[in-house]
Amino acid sequence: MASELWGNVDGVKVKSRKFGKGMIMNGISMKEAFALINCVPDCKLPEDNSIHFGHRKLDKGDIYFISNQTSETKLVIPEFRVKGMQPELWEAANGYIRKLPAFKQTENTTAVPLKLESYESIFVVFRKPACKASSSDGKVNYPEPVIVQELKGPWAVTFDSLQRGPEKPVVFETLQDWTTSNDDRIKYYSGTAFYTRKFNMSRIAAGEKVLINLGAVTAMAKVRINGSYVGGVWTAPYQLDISKYVKQGENELKIEVVNTWVNRLIGDSKLPVEERKTWCPVNPYNPKSQ
Repeated sequence: MASELWGNVDGVKVKSRKFGKGMIMNGISMKEAFALINCVPDCKLPEDNSIHFGHRKLDKGDIYFISNQTSETKLVIPEFRVKGMQPELWEAANGYIRKLPAFKQTENTTAVPLKLESYESIFVVFRKPACKASSSDGKVNYPEPVIVQELKGPWAVTFDSLQRGPEKPVVFETLQDWTTSNDDRIKYYSGTAFYTRKFNMSRIAAGEKVLINLGAVTAMAKVRINGSYVGGVWTAPYQLDISKYVKQGENELKIEVVNTWVNRLIGDSKLPVEERKTWCPVNPYNPKSQ
C-alpha cells in the first residue's frame, strides 16, 4: 500500500506525484507545496516581517487586521485571498469607515494599496460586492489633505501647580518640547497641561472634512473646540475630524496634553533623596538622562 501511494517519490529526484484526487509530496518546503497546488497566501505581505496580519472569516465576508510593526510610515500593497468583494478601511483608533476605491483584482486575490503610520493598526473589511476600481494608485486611497490654516503661536499653556508646574499660564510663541525649556518647572513637569488659543476660519467648504493634525504627541491628547469635546489621540496619525465642531469665523481651541513620569523622575533624581517626591522600584533615569 505504501509503495502504491508513494511510487517513485523519493524527495530527491522526484518530489511529487498525483494519486487519486490528492497528491504526494516529499522534500519540498511549505511555500513550494502551496505553489504546487496553486494555493495563494491568505494575505501576501512584505517578507521583512514589518507588517503583521490576522484574519477572521464571516458568513458573508472577511475581516483582516493589519498592523505596522515599525516606527516608520509604510506604503504596502497586501494581496488578500478574496475576490469580487469591495475593500473597506475601518480605522481602529477613531471608528471611521470608508471605501478604498483603488484596488486590483486577479483570479484569486485582491491587492489593495495601504498607508500605515508608525505602529498603526487598521481593519480591511470585505463584506459587499465590489464596485469597479477607480484606480490601482495608492494615492487615490489616501488623498493628500490641503492645508487650510497652520496654527502657530502664541499659545497659552496652563500647567498644574500641584504637580510642581508654573502657577500661572505660560505663553509659548511656538510649540516646543517641554524638556528643552529653561524653566525647571516645565522641563521636569509630568502631568497634564492645557494649550488654548483662538483662530479664525474664513470659509468652510460644504461636504468636505476638516481635520486637525497635532503633529507628534509624546503620550496622549484630547481636543475641544468651542467647548465641545472632539476626541482623543494616543497614536499616529495624531489627527481628528473637527468638521462638526468648527464654524466660520472665530473658534476656540483647547488641547489637553498628558505626558509620562519620565520628566519628573529625571528632575527628582537631581534632588537629595529626602526631597524626592517620586520613586519607582526600577528607575533607569539619572540627572544625565534626556
